[in-house]
Amino acid sequence: MNHADPQTIKNINEAALKEFIANGYKNASLRSIAREAGVTTGAFYGYYKSKAEVFDGIVGEHAAYLRSLFSQEGDSYADFGKSRFAKLFVYTFDNIDGVRLLVAGSEGTVYAELFHELTELVAEGLKPYSGSLEEEFVHSLISGLFESYCELIVHDAGRCKAGNALYKLWSFYEAGWSAMLKEN
Repeated sequence: MNHADPQTIKNINEAALKEFIANGYKNASLRSIAREAGVTTGAFYGYYKSKAEVFDGIVGEHAAYLRSLFSQEGDSYADFGKSRFAKLFVYTFDNIDGVRLLVAGSEGTVYAELFHELTELVAEGLKPYSGSLEEEFVHSLISGLFESYCELIVHDAGRCKAGNALYKLWSFYEAGWSAMLKEN
């Protein structure tokens, strides 16, 4: 990427963000991004190699943070999910556009399976606490929690409603986990 003109890079990034939010990565138009940024398509390629590279520049750090959040070790069972989902919530609404793109606009990119990857990380982290519960069952519960979280983002619940809903979701899942572990 050419760093000669920071204003042009800023214009391209802003135009790309707008285009990706409106259409997702798969249906975003590189020509529309260039036009909105006030550059030719050829000039765009002087700054970025591809539409994928500009998308990565917008969402890459968010994906890296989410991966790191759910791959940490050392929490107790009680804190494993609750503290991480609280951090997820705060991060999401402090970075809503980037996270929304990961949730609903990443089809056709290396980020399309991010929430499946996060599900796997959480399932792995919960192994010491999940007793003899089948791995597929644990995976499906965690996947359901992430799907519920993603629905709040996709449907633009807003910080207050989403926070309340996520708290209730966590309470629901925590009670279910507790019941399952007692049976186990």
